[in-house]
Order: sequence, then C-alpha cells, then structure tokens
Amino acid sequence: MRSDGPTAAPAERENSISNPLSHRAKQGLRSKLFRVYALQVLLISVAALIGVFITYLIVEDVLTREALEKEAEHFWQRYAENPNHPLPDTANMTAHLQEPTLSSTVPAELQTLNPGFGRVAGLPDQPLVLVSEQNSARLYLVFAQAEVSELVFYFGLAPLAAVLLTVYMLLFLSYRLSQQAISPMLNLARALEQFDFRSTDRLTIPVQPDDVDNETRLMVEALREFSQRLDQFIERERTFTRNAGHELRTPIAVIKGSLELLSQSASLSKRENNAVARLQRVVGEMETVLEALLMLAREENVRSDSSVSVNQVVAEEIELLSELAEQQGNKVILEEVAEATCYARASVLTIIMGNLLRNAINFTDNGTVTVRITDDCVTVSDTGIGMSLEDAENALTAFYRGAAAANTAPGQGLGLALVRRLTQQLQWRVAIDSELSKGTTFTVWMR
Repeated sequence: MRSDGPTAAPAERENSISNPLSHRAKQGLRSKLFRVYALQVLLISVAALIGVFITYLIVEDVLTREALEKEAEHFWQRYAENPNHPLPDTANMTAHLQEPTLSSTVPAELQTLNPGFGRVAGLPDQPLVLVSEQNSARLYLVFAQAEVSELVFYFGLAPLAAVLLTVYMLLFLSYRLSQQAISPMLNLARALEQFDFRSTDRLTIPVQPDDVDNETRLMVEALREFSQRLDQFIERERTFTRNAGHELRTPIAVIKGSLELLSQSASLSKRENNAVARLQRVVGEMETVLEALLMLAREENVRSDSSVSVNQVVAEEIELLSELAEQQGNKVILEEVAEATCYARASVLTIIMGNLLRNAINFTDNGTVTVRITDDCVTVSDTGIGMSLEDAENALTAFYRGAAAANTAPGQGLGLALVRRLTQQLQWRVAIDSELSKGTTFTVWMR
C-alpha cells in the first residue's frame, strides 16, 4: 500500500491492543462516591475549625474588650459619685486602682502598661488587661482568659462536636444509601466485564427489572434485548462461517488433488512442471489464507504452544515470491542476525510475513527489498515509492489505498489490515517508517 503526495515526510505508527472490558477502570463508582463523601467530611471539618477559631478571636478581641470597657466606664461613673466605691471583683476579673495621691498597690507587671487593651505575658496564664485612665488615676482590669477559654470549649466545641457527629452519621447513612442505589449498576458492569464474548454461553443479566428503579430497569431490559439479538447474530455468523468454509475448502481440495495428479504425469516438460509447482504453492497459500480468515472469524487462538522458526517461514515466503520479485526487477536480500522463534501458528506467521513481503515487492520497481531478522523483531525495508504521512497513518486500515497505490499495483487494501489484525491477536507491535520516493520500512516486534 503506497500513496504519493506533495511533500515527503517520515511517519511511524504502532498498533496496540485495547480491550475496554479486559482492564478495570482506575476509579469505579464506589471509589468516586467514597471520595465525594470524604471530601464533604473534610470540608465540613475545616469549616467547623475555622468557625471555632473565628469565634475564639471574637470572644477574646471583641466581646471581652467591650465588656471590660463597659465595666471601666461603669466604675468611673460610680467613682466620680463616691471615691470609696469598691473596685470590680468577680470570679473571672480583678481590678487595681492607682491614684496619684496614694501609694501604689498595683503589681509591677501592670505599672509599665500604657492605657489600652492587651495581654500581659509576665503574669500567670497571660491574662487580658484593660488599662483605663481618668483624672490622673488609672484603673487596671485583669480578666482571666483561661477560664473563659474553658467556657468556650464546653459551650462551643462540645455542641459543635455533637453537631459534627450528627452530620457525619447522616453523611455515612447517605453514603450507604447511595451504594445501595448504584449496586445494580455495579453488578451489571461486573457481569459485562467478566463475560467472555468468545464463549458460546449466553450473557446473563444478574439484575431483575422489578428490583431496581425505573432508570436501571430500562437499562436492564435494553441489555436483555441486546443479549438476545447478540445471540442471534452470533449464531448467524457461525452458520455463515461454517457454510462458507465448507464451500471454499471443497474447490481448493479439488484443485490441489488435480495439481497433484498433474505433477505426477511424465509427459510434462520442465517448464510445465515449474508452472504446476508454482500453482501448488499458490493453492497452498490460498488454503493458508482461508484458514487464517476463518480463524479470525471464529476468533480462535492464533497462538501456538510450540515455538515456530521465524527464519524458516521468512525464507519460504521469499522463495515463493522470488518470481514476482524478478518480474518487478527487484532484488530480495535476507539478513539473518539471529535465529528467531515465536509462539504463533505457522499459518498465521506465513500470512504476516507474506503480506509484508508482497507489499514491499509490489510497490518497488528495479529496487531492493531487505528483510532483517533479529531475536525479537523482523524488519522489511524497500526502496519503493514510499508513503506520505497521511497514508502511513492509514496504511493498516482495511480498504485504504492512496492514489499512487491504486495506480501502481492491484489489490483491495486488505493485506496490511490482515497483518494488523493478526498482530493484535498475538499482542505484537507493528511500526511504519516511510518517506515519499525513498521507500518504506515495516517493523514487527514479536515480544
């Protein structure tokens, strides 16, 4: 398969195996649901802690300060009316008064403070202190913040913890209910994942439509209908494959038998014997291709329990296509770096190598086709017309033929598509490196 284009560009493409039912999703519905609820719990907890911290700051810097300022204002009013008015004295607050005409009884740690509100680091528990000054007299109100913090804990954190516990329990209950709601979907996904579509068993739906909600019921009914239609389609395909295989094998067997009898005739000339031998090889190749196509149609295993010599298969294909190469004026070079083996059926390996060789020979005139065999890959290079980047990307697609390919050699664009299908079954990789007017290199990695 080749195509020309206005510019020359190298291209490389690898085919890969992808089966969406053979690998578990990285994140299922259960894990996503768990992550959502875990994120909700985390956000609620963070919001609660931020709320408690803000409440603590408000109690300390706003409410406490405002209460002390009002207490100082109330004292100065009573002190103006009665200089002997007692100082404020409560369980959480003590007061000290410093008058200019009397000796000071204020602790030394408080005497250095300026009027205002703040925390004193030199006193036990670092209390909050408000220093208020009026008529050269100073009032020191010392507030025991530690006791207030305990009140904040008991009357703030304790109810908050109860609320959070209730919220967590409700979230867990909703999580369990959500799991029960998606369980039918998970059972359906598990049944589809574990079902072997190559087996003759029917697809069993493990969910009853009457036990689920309307949306899931519609999906279950659709899957049941699809399963029935799939069974009918598979049965029709098997019947067609069985009948087509029988009808195609019969004429090939007749041709093989006739050629065998003809090859035993003593009246044939050397040239006629060579022609009969070529026909026998071609018929054998047709039989191999037919078996491979039927094998793919039935999705049989293309692997082999015993190793197959890659060197021998490639040498046989080169010999079979030697006359075609001579007609094209091409020289085929075999470079055997190592004795390679693989665990593919010999017929399958023959189709892969034969199509790559035939493709290289058909699109090369008076050039060279080089086959290089290493221990893990086979490379088929030619000096033919090459491919553009677009054609190289679509070379392994069935029925795709570029303009130059259609004008250069006959064919329907199935050879390389068959190579791709067989290598996918074997979990091999195929890469294309091509440049217009310079040639193309196909590499098949067998590991």
